[in-house]
Amino acid sequence: MAKSFRIRTKKKSNRTLDIELFGDFDASSACELIQVLDESTDQATKLAIDTDGLRNINAFGLDVFLPRLSNLAASWPDIEITGRFSSAFQEQ
Repeated sequence: MAKSFRIRTKKKSNRTLDIELFGDFDASSACELIQVLDESTDQATKLAIDTDGLRNINAFGLDVFLPRLSNLAASWPDIEITGRFSSAFQEQ
């Protein structure tokens, strides 16, 4: 895991779970985020991921995370990715 990577989750309402990402996003960070998402699937109906706190994004981290995001979107259709790195998290 990138030493500088952190995830902060906050249940905004009964429907929305906010996830804020901080630091450097690499493959280990992607696995950590996937684990948080897997543990959160029954907590809310909307997921909001904020990427403003990220400093760097490693391409391999995205290669690990994006396929899982696609699978997750099939069962959790209301996923919003915001912040300055949001376009990097959109599948190409």
